[in-house]
Amino acid sequence: MLLAHSGHYAEAAAQYQEALKHDPHNSSVRLNLALAWYKQGDFAKSANELVELHKEHPETKQTLYLLADCYLRLGHNAEAISLLTPVHQSDPDDRAVAYALGTALIRSGQIAEGERAIDRILKDGNSPEANLLMGEAQFAAQDYQTAAATLRKAIDLNPDLPGAWSLYGQALLQSNDNAGAKTAFQRALQADANDFSANLHLGAMLRFDGNTTEASPYLERALRLRPNSPEAQFQIAALNASLGKFAEARKLLEHMEKQWPDFLEVHVQLATVYAQLGLKADSQRERQIVMALSDKARKKGPEPDR
Repeated sequence: MLLAHSGHYAEAAAQYQEALKHDPHNSSVRLNLALAWYKQGDFAKSANELVELHKEHPETKQTLYLLADCYLRLGHNAEAISLLTPVHQSDPDDRAVAYALGTALIRSGQIAEGERAIDRILKDGNSPEANLLMGEAQFAAQDYQTAAATLRKAIDLNPDLPGAWSLYGQALLQSNDNAGAKTAFQRALQADANDFSANLHLGAMLRFDGNTTEASPYLERALRLRPNSPEAQFQIAALNASLGKFAEARKLLEHMEKQWPDFLEVHVQLATVYAQLGLKADSQRERQIVMALSDKARKKGPEPDR
């Protein structure tokens, strides 16, 4: 506990694990272990421990809230919805549960259901939380300029509101305000170094501008936070290509091509990487795939941004 209080979370986790060898069912130690992993940004490990704790002690709200937050940070919206829906039905006055459930529903595209879940919060239209949730819904509906204005209200009301700066940055980025977006992502990371979206987008912007040295730590952290994220994997592959690490970039991109065959940018990068490696036939094949996917996208019409 002393190690955790002084910020040495990895060492604290090791000590908690030692303690659990002597008393494996000690719920307090298990919760502290989950918190130590959470503080390190290892939300997957934290969630795994919290799932078991929640099964054994479903009445403990701290475990519920922390597990829901882990799911949201990991992008596991379906799991968050499954966890929180029965709790919200039995206790609709729990604003923390309603807030997290509404966020998960909106992020999964269920905007109307999300708004119903957070109806009581939205009625308090002047609160920072209400503006953040409205901004989240507007962003999900791709009304980016309106979302940016709503999120700015939330930040003006509470500059320390978790998640607000990150989403505001994304709305500005989609509104072509790159400078404002960069500043917003930096503010988000000052408040929370483990904000996945802020790390991903700030790193991507720096990489795109050619600042690969600055981009690396942000993109690497984004991948650590969500190892299965196609966006994070793509940015690392593109970073490796920018650094001339074509073999590493090729390996990751080929893996992604199998996992997500319609991810257009993967084929674009692969065409470039193959060309750099002198694999002309492979490069030409990828170019043909890019043309086919682009033609398919034009016929299908506009889709939400990846």
